[in-house]
Amino acid sequence: MKISTFIISLLTLSLTADVEAQTDRHREEALTFLEKGEVAEAKEKMEQALKIAPEIAENHFLMGRVKIAMRNSPEALKEFSIADSLKLETSDLYLYQGIANYFSGYSEAALECYSKAVKLNDRDYKIFYNRALLFMDVEKFDDAMTDLNTAIDLKSDFAEAYLQRAIISFEDEKFKNCISDCDNALKIKPEMADAYYYRAMGNGSSGNDDKAIDDFSKAIELNPNHDNALSHRGSAKFLSGNKKGACIDWEKARDLGNEEADNNYTSYCE
Repeated sequence: MKISTFIISLLTLSLTADVEAQTDRHREEALTFLEKGEVAEAKEKMEQALKIAPEIAENHFLMGRVKIAMRNSPEALKEFSIADSLKLETSDLYLYQGIANYFSGYSEAALECYSKAVKLNDRDYKIFYNRALLFMDVEKFDDAMTDLNTAIDLKSDFAEAYLQRAIISFEDEKFKNCISDCDNALKIKPEMADAYYYRAMGNGSSGNDDKAIDDFSKAIELNPNHDNALSHRGSAKFLSGNKKGACIDWEKARDLGNEEADNNYTSYCE
């Protein structure tokens, strides 16, 4: 090899390494911003990375994640498609591609992506959890429960999975299971308003109205705009003889757009 050719090769390698280092740094910073919920800053970093190296698949993948955080699933799917064409074949790509398809209403495409992700990595609880959400949407509750069980086996402190499992149990009228899983979720995340709400629903359906009212109140304390908790607390108060308190709750829930509360207020309070 001629000396001039050798020098050019070294320069090329040095430039390539420098480009990769820059984009690696931009991706790391973007991911930090994304994890903190600072989406605009993450987007700016990824725009810089893509300007420097649009040929790097990981740049398109992370920009796709940023687009999901921006609630722009169509643009996310475009970025993931480019990453796929650049031969990025990872479980994370298929997971987030599945999430973007799910948000876009493409259930079959989402399921296909999740299945691909599982084949590449059957130890990632996030894949099973997101596939469970899809199964719940299409009312395949047995499949959803199987995936939630797997997600919890893989991550025992996964409060969101316990909550979703509680919701399925409630819909299946397995109220003790519902209450137990809400307990599990609240041990991990005491600030989870929906766990209090569904525990209240389980207790109310089991005849434990006082416990239900306490949990509805906690859900409302954590989320004052929880119209379902307000509506059902109103119903629990009404059944316990507290009509005035019921009407106050129903009126608040009605103002938040809750139709059931509106009907109850019209029927019993006006």
